[in-house]
Amino acid sequence: MKNTFKVLFYIKKNALLRNGNAPVMVRITINGERTHLSTQLSVAPECWEAGMGRVAGRGNAAERINSQLARIRYRIESCYNRLFCEEAYVTPLRVKELYLGVDRRRQTLLAFFRQHNEEFGRMVGISRSKTTYYKYRCVYSHLESYVREHYHRADLTFQELDREFLTGFHAYIARDCAHKKNTMWVYLIALKHILMLARSRGYLARDLFADYKLSNEFVRRNYLTIAEINTILGLEFSDRTLRLVRDAFLFSCFTGLSYVDLCSLTSANIQHENKQFWISTTRRKTGSSVQVRLMSVPHVILLKHMPEAADRRIFDLPSNGWCNKCLEKIVLAAGISRPITFHAARHTFATTITLSQGVAIETISKLLGHKNIRTTQIYASITRSKLDSDMERLSRRIDMLCPGRATADMVGK
Repeated sequence: MKNTFKVLFYIKKNALLRNGNAPVMVRITINGERTHLSTQLSVAPECWEAGMGRVAGRGNAAERINSQLARIRYRIESCYNRLFCEEAYVTPLRVKELYLGVDRRRQTLLAFFRQHNEEFGRMVGISRSKTTYYKYRCVYSHLESYVREHYHRADLTFQELDREFLTGFHAYIARDCAHKKNTMWVYLIALKHILMLARSRGYLARDLFADYKLSNEFVRRNYLTIAEINTILGLEFSDRTLRLVRDAFLFSCFTGLSYVDLCSLTSANIQHENKQFWISTTRRKTGSSVQVRLMSVPHVILLKHMPEAADRRIFDLPSNGWCNKCLEKIVLAAGISRPITFHAARHTFATTITLSQGVAIETISKLLGHKNIRTTQIYASITRSKLDSDMERLSRRIDMLCPGRATADMVGK
C-alpha cells in the first residue's frame, strides 16, 4: 500500500508571542497519522497565507521566511525518503525524530527494557501488579545474562536483533536456566511485549515473533479433597507459625482468597448482614470486587485470629515462599504426598468446595474475582465425585422418562 505523506505549515493564532507574532508550525501526516513540529520561526498573523502555507507578499522578510520554510520542507522530505527506503514501517514521529537528529539505530535493548521496568515499578500499587513487575525484572535479568554470555557485550542495539537472537534466548532459558515449558512461555510473552513496544516507537523495524510459535501446556491443578481438609483441620502443631499458616490456608480454601488478598484483609473487610458474615474486598491482581459469605469453618478461624484494632491485618503471614515451606510440613503431617502450595487453596475452593457441590461456574467466577469466565474454567476442573453425582441425577431423570418395565420388556425381546 502506498503511503500518503504530506507536510503542512501553519501558525498558532491562539499562542501569540510577546511581540504579537504567531509561531510557525509544521504538521507531518502519513496515512492519517500526525505529528507536529516547531520551525522556530514566527510571523505577524495578518501576513500569513493559510491556503498556501507561506508568508504573503514579496518583501525581503517574507522571502527570507519562505526560503527557510522551503529548506525545512526539503529536509523533512529527505528524512521521509530515507526512512521509506531503510525501514518497513514509517511513522510521522519517526520522521520528526530523524529531522531533529535522534538516531534510533543507537537505541539498545537492555536500556529500553530497564527504562520500561522503572516506569512500570513506579505504577505498582496504582495500576500495575507487583507480581507482573517481578516477572519483567526476572526476564530482564535472564536477558542481561544471555547477552553477556553469548554476545560478550553489555547491550545490543535493536538493529542487531534477529531471529537467531530470539531462538538463542529461548534455548538459553530452557537449557541454562532449566525453566519449564509454561515458565518459558510466560517469559517469552513478556519479551514479545517489550519488542512490540519498541517497534511501536520505531526502534525495531520488524516483528521478530512473526510466525514464531509459542505454546504452553496444560497443568493439572492441585487441590485438596474434603477428607484431606478434615485431616489438616484435626492436626495440632506446637509451632505458632505452622498454626497460623495452616489456619490461613484453610481460610483460603473456604473463601477462595489469594495469598496477597488474604495478607491485606482487615476487620474492615468483614461485614455482618442478615445474621451472616461476609467478606467484602477487592482483588489486588484484577481490581475486581469480591464478596464471599463465611461458612462455619472460616468463621471459627476468623474469630480465632480477629485483631482488636480495626486497621490491623487479620493474618500476619510471612512471605509466600515461607508459607509454602510451612505447607510442605503441614501436608506431610497430613499424609499428603503430592506438592501443595498456598495457591492450591484457590483451586480447592473452585473444585472441592464449590464446583463439586453444584455451584454454577458463573457464581464461582464471581466469587474468585475473575474478569473472564475462561480463567475460572481452568481453575475449576471437574472432579470424579462431581461427575458421578451429575451422572446419577441424569440417570434418575432418564429412568423417570423411560420406566423400568418398558426397559425390561425391550431387553426381553
